[in-house]
Amino acid sequence: MNHAKFKYRLDKRARTITWSIAGGVALVAGALWLFAPGEYLSAWFVSTAMAIVLLCFLSSPRSIRVTDKAVEIRCTIEITHITYNRLRSVRRVERSGLRPFVPLFASPGFLGWFGYWLDVRSWDMVKVYVTSWDRLVLIEDIYEQRYLVNVGDPDKLVESIEQARNETGK
Repeated sequence: MNHAKFKYRLDKRARTITWSIAGGVALVAGALWLFAPGEYLSAWFVSTAMAIVLLCFLSSPRSIRVTDKAVEIRCTIEITHITYNRLRSVRRVERSGLRPFVPLFASPGFLGWFGYWLDVRSWDMVKVYVTSWDRLVLIEDIYEQRYLVNVGDPDKLVESIEQARNETGK
């Protein structure tokens, strides 16, 4: 089987949020360095801000691969495998049907929207790996864990997963 690979790209809104946050952090760090040189506050702020930025960078989604055995959601340091025998459903969804989502341990726009989000309607946790809130695909496994992803061609992703799933007989 040919492995299908779908890459993530930040949309304009995510790029704007990312650059705004990065600029704000740089502005506050510069002001602390200028007005409180040698103080612990500036060192703590810079260290904490850099740790959070690095954590977001390492956790940001990169691509989705459909292989012979599983769907792989790839982040910078993590690969989430969803094997076909654990897969319950794959379907396209609209953003309006997902509201309201609340970020719990998540990035709300810096390098995309990813992490653990709370679906307030069902009081369920959803793992979100999106760089824009359109062209969404919801993947659910047999343990009722939901994964929300987005790609440039969501119909092709759903078709690729269903085809690979049928080929493996699961």
